[in-house]
Amino acid sequence: MDEKAEMRFLFSFLILIFGCYAISSRSEGGFNVKGKIYTTGNEPFVELAIQTDDGKIFIISKNSPVYKELWKNQGALVILEVEKRETKGMEKGKIVVKDFKILSK
Repeated sequence: MDEKAEMRFLFSFLILIFGCYAISSRSEGGFNVKGKIYTTGNEPFVELAIQTDDGKIFIISKNSPVYKELWKNQGALVILEVEKRETKGMEKGKIVVKDFKILSK
């Protein structure tokens, strides 16, 4: 392999790595989720989650402003207004819920 080919390969590889990093670190926000609220996990690591009709599960961040109210509505069918996904720490990947509407209990 000549020097130009090596440089092209290295440049292409770096672009690929940077692209993968940029996509994975992007925070998803501003969407709604409809589903049933429930708890998951075992004590002392119980978490609040929502499962949609198509089976997707989202863990709800404890940093959500309405977390305590959601905890009281376990089993209810709700629509969650999601602010963003957490990007750091123990809450990484979990959704931050800013508001919700109960459809049925």
